[in-house]
Amino acid sequence: MRFRRGTPDDAPAILYVHRSSILVLGREAYSLAEVESWAAGLVPERYVEAMNEGGETFIVAVAAGGLVGFCSFKDDEVKGLSVAPPAARRGVGSALLRQAEAAIAAAGHRRIRLGASLSGQAFYQHHGYRVVVRHGWKTRGGLVIAALAMEKALVVP
Repeated sequence: MRFRRGTPDDAPAILYVHRSSILVLGREAYSLAEVESWAAGLVPERYVEAMNEGGETFIVAVAAGGLVGFCSFKDDEVKGLSVAPPAARRGVGSALLRQAEAAIAAAGHRRIRLGASLSGQAFYQHHGYRVVVRHGWKTRGGLVIAALAMEKALVVP
């Protein structure tokens, strides 16, 4: 497994990982209708735009079979983290999160914020994040699903 900065050429693979993660892993906490609404409207151009105009940094995990995960972040916020279902629970997400956290800390931030799904709550809590608030989030497909605002204080020497 290797990790590198994501590029616009990775957008189709990022889309595949993101969508499959939502539809498969998201089902641990949401109904089929909810995950389908959450995954609706995802297109490769969204990731390219986030990289080019949005200022997001993408880190991707690549294995022999191709891209298996990504994490994107901007300023003090993790914007997204998804792992392909066959690679889930094998340390890929943890490694991606550690790299994003290190870059955010190196930029001088004292905390990290993120929006999490209920299916990601235990993962983030395991990595030291706490729930700030539970709220409704309107998916791209129009349904409102339960989501979490989470944060983690960084130890600055």
